[in-house]
Amino acid sequence: MEKRMVSSENRIDILDAIRGFALYGIFTINIASFTIGGPPGFVKSSNEIDNWMTTILLLLVESKFFTLFSFLFGVGFSIQLINANKKNKLFIPQFTRRLFGLFLFGLAHIYFLWDGDILLLYALVGGILLLFRNSSEKKLIKWVGGLLIIPIFLLTVVMIGITVLRNIPEYGIQIHHIDVSFLNEFRKGQIASNNPLTTSSFFQAAKERIVGYIEIFPLLFSRIPSVLSMFLLGYFVGKKGYINNIENNNQLFSKIAKWGLIIGLSLNSIIIFMFEMLPPLSSVIVLFFNQYLTGPILSLSFASCFILLFKNKRFNKLLKNFEYTGRLALSNYIFQSIIYSILFYGYGLGLYGKISTWQAIAITFVIYTIQIYLSKLWLKYFRIGLLEWLWRVITKLEIQPIKR
Repeated sequence: MEKRMVSSENRIDILDAIRGFALYGIFTINIASFTIGGPPGFVKSSNEIDNWMTTILLLLVESKFFTLFSFLFGVGFSIQLINANKKNKLFIPQFTRRLFGLFLFGLAHIYFLWDGDILLLYALVGGILLLFRNSSEKKLIKWVGGLLIIPIFLLTVVMIGITVLRNIPEYGIQIHHIDVSFLNEFRKGQIASNNPLTTSSFFQAAKERIVGYIEIFPLLFSRIPSVLSMFLLGYFVGKKGYINNIENNNQLFSKIAKWGLIIGLSLNSIIIFMFEMLPPLSSVIVLFFNQYLTGPILSLSFASCFILLFKNKRFNKLLKNFEYTGRLALSNYIFQSIIYSILFYGYGLGLYGKISTWQAIAITFVIYTIQIYLSKLWLKYFRIGLLEWLWRVITKLEIQPIKR
């Protein structure tokens, strides 16, 4: 099998670049949750530019890059499993240690920096992924379909049920009260003075983050089917060798890019329209379709578009910059959370709820450009990032080389 775009360290460069691209998408959607409007779409801003920016984030970013990152985790799993089999090494103990390391990073991330962590969730779902290591390609696809279709069906039933109940006076009044309560609580939470993170000391904020993570865990738990489905899909793609053999699969990537954009953006436009028009409770349920339906479609389409552009000489030089941050994805992900702490928390600049969405997006562009530069500089002297090195030590149970 032809293996192009592989570096001297046996890395697949295009995967690093896509990972860096996904990391920037995650950065933009995460930082938006600290702004005046909060999580995109839930509170209207008095600034129309912010509202347009929110719509763009919902259309192109929300649940797209987190999903893409999950897909890449599955691809990485397949590569590690294949390499372990080639070297006749035991895979389960090593991968279990890898997940344990990710679990520790997740706990530290939540306590010291931010409760919007994804590492802990990845560590837990990664344990489930291990159960599929010997599954056939056919079985993997069946599970991917089931993990996405069943939630979509259940969400549809719930939406229809709530719509019917709204038209029954006895239940309609109760649901209306839920709508009002939900919206008021959210608006209250978006006022900076009501958020303990804006007034707490560092260690007080750490305790608040633990409490906050426990409170939102049911929401994170709801992501397990979508995360696992993308892990499995990534594993399937890795097993098939599509990324290692891009030239022979050029037509496939073109179709995914084209039809994914057409179908995904059309469906997502409908979802956003419904989200804007429906009452609060129903709008939140509608947004879950972003996670299970349009997120997977558009994330794969974006990845395919990226691959096609990466091969194009006119765009390759620009897109290759994402490789540097992608190779240090864990370190850069944590670095972004340090930025959140400095900018938004009370022991930092305390800007929570005080800057607009468009300003936050502008900040991400500047910071991510700096991350690219610093990552490139770091990789001149070191093989991997500092946190990646520590993760590898935990995985291998021996000191690993870090300098070039």
